[in-house]
Order: sequence, then structure tokens, then C-alpha cells
Amino acid sequence: MEVTKKITLGFAAAALLGLAGAAHAGKIGAVKVEPASIVAGSQAKITVDGEDEGICGLRVEYGNGDVDVTKMAKDKDNFPRSFMHTYNQPGTYTVIAKGGRDGSALGCSGEAKTTIAVTAPPPPPMAPAAAAPAAAMPAPACPDGFVLNKSSVSKRTGAFTCGAKKGAQLPAGGIACPPNTAYYTNTAGTLLGCKAMPVKK
Repeated sequence: MEVTKKITLGFAAAALLGLAGAAHAGKIGAVKVEPASIVAGSQAKITVDGEDEGICGLRVEYGNGDVDVTKMAKDKDNFPRSFMHTYNQPGTYTVIAKGGRDGSALGCSGEAKTTIAVTAPPPPPMAPAAAAPAAAMPAPACPDGFVLNKSSVSKRTGAFTCGAKKGAQLPAGGIACPPNTAYYTNTAGTLLGCKAMPVKK
């Protein structure tokens, strides 16, 4: 009987000590995220505040599957406690601070929640559009009865000269000439073409 009584008293004392320890464990009060909105790939600072009353385990769930569990102890690991965390994917995440066992330390009491918005990074700047290639000079064309003088053709200006065959007549309306050139004929009517004109500055 005496042995049984001592064992019972021992359990009772242990239970009372355990309750006293739980009553004096730290208590979670609030959790804050700074900044409240970040770009994916950036870090945020998560700060948990509360009351320092004893040793307990603090669990921080970041909302993306990542978790930190750490021990809090009065006069050693005090509240507030801060953590840096990187979010790599856009979305809205709920951050939860609550009790979590750390070794022999039972979880802190209390729980706090907040959210963080993670936005997609801006798209990279677009490359400048390539300049349109310069329009090719139209091929010189002589009217009926005239033959192109190949050595007179200028690829740079588009100018050219045509020589008349026997009996050829000058076209009544002249011929179409490339930009910056003008239609011309000689006085005998044996030559016609397009001559380069000076470009106005």
C-alpha cells in the first residue's frame, strides 16, 4: 500500500508540474508579412509576435508547403521572431504561426494567420523591330521601238537610257520613272530615259 501511494503521489506531482509548464509556455499573438505583396522569386520577411513565458515550439507554415519549426525560450529566443522566405510561384498564400513540437518542447499556445500576394514578374522588354528592307529599284523598261542601253543603268539611282530603233516614235505620254528620277529625251528623238535628279536636303 505504501509503495502504491508513493507512485500515485509521484504521478500527481508530475501532472501538476506539466500543467504548470503548459500554463507558463509562450503564447503566439500575431504574424506579419513585409511586404504584403512581392514579385515571384523575391523574399518576404515573416515576423511572429507573442508573449515570452517559457520554452515552447513555434511552427510557421508559409502556405506553399514550406515549414519552419523553432524553439522559443524566455530571455533567450524571445518574441518577436523573424524569418526570411522566398516565394517562387505567383499566387496568394496563407501564412500560419502556431504551436509545433520541437524536440522535448511542446508547442506554443495560440495561433495567428495572414496572407501574402505573389505576382508574376514583368515580361522581358521586346526587342526593337527590324527595319524594313529598302524597296528594290524597279527594272528599267523601254517603250516599243526602243532598246535599253545596259551600260546606262544605275542600280543606285534607277536612271537608264533607251535608244530608238529605225522608225521608232517617242511615246506620247512619256514613260514611268523611278523615284528621284525624271523622264527625258534628246532633241532628235533617238534617245529617251530617266535621269537622276538631285535630292532636296
